Amino acid sequence: MCIRAFPGGNIMKRRAVLSMLPAAAFAPLLPRLSFAAAMPAMVPAAALKPNDALKKALASPRRPTEDIKRDDARKPAETMTFYGIKPGMQVAELMTATGYFTAVLAETVGDTGKVYGQNSKWLRERFKDGQRPLANLIDKVGYKNIVELNSELDDPMLPEGLDAVFIVMFYHDTVWMNVDRAAMNRAVLKALKPGGVYGVIDHVAPSGAGVTEVNKTHRIERQVVINEISSAGFQLAEETDLLANPKDPLTVPVFQQELRGHTNQFVLKFKKSA
Repeated sequence: MCIRAFPGGNIMKRRAVLSMLPAAAFAPLLPRLSFAAAMPAMVPAAALKPNDALKKALASPRRPTEDIKRDDARKPAETMTFYGIKPGMQVAELMTATGYFTAVLAETVGDTGKVYGQNSKWLRERFKDGQRPLANLIDKVGYKNIVELNSELDDPMLPEGLDAVFIVMFYHDTVWMNVDRAAMNRAVLKALKPGGVYGVIDHVAPSGAGVTEVNKTHRIERQVVINEISSAGFQLAEETDLLANPKDPLTVPVFQQELRGHTNQFVLKFKKSA
């Protein structure tokens, strides 16, 4: 049924006519209405305006020089703005590796905040001579607000009451690693405070690819991530095209030299119910 079937007259008359119709008359519209209500807001990159305090924090000389060189491509200030990360927050990152994103979080939340950096046994064993992945940031650079967590993704052992949890360019790896992603996402949900944010950034796979590209090109279909995390009890609140690259063919490995660091990436913000 279409409201346009009532031509002429003012809006009040149309409402009066609609109010007399049986509820069944609207049944064909319900699937489309539900879908529309579930659509997340798309925040354009141009709308993300980092404030001066955040830009100053991320310009800190504490951040490794090699990390700062990557900022043009990774846009950390705009990313923090999109996710609403502020001084004093308690946040976590899953599978930090050496901690590019961890340091960004640490500077953003400041000395009054805290960042929990989690790494699994598999990742820790990839570092030579038993070196800890976050040792440089904590021991040499001196980030006092970073706390290491040695745990597995199925049970990351996150503290409760967190403002936000992130997994950056790693969700696709959880597939070939056979991580219990349902358990991981439930653990994140439990760790977050009401209204808390679960941020996921990863390499885009072609529509319909599902998880078939995770071994070949290290990409995952956006909808797979949305479905899995929504099943844990999250709501997809917003996404942004901040890290989109329409020139990415989506069919080549993300480590290909001319594409590395510039892949087409989805940036999703999930929220726990308030």
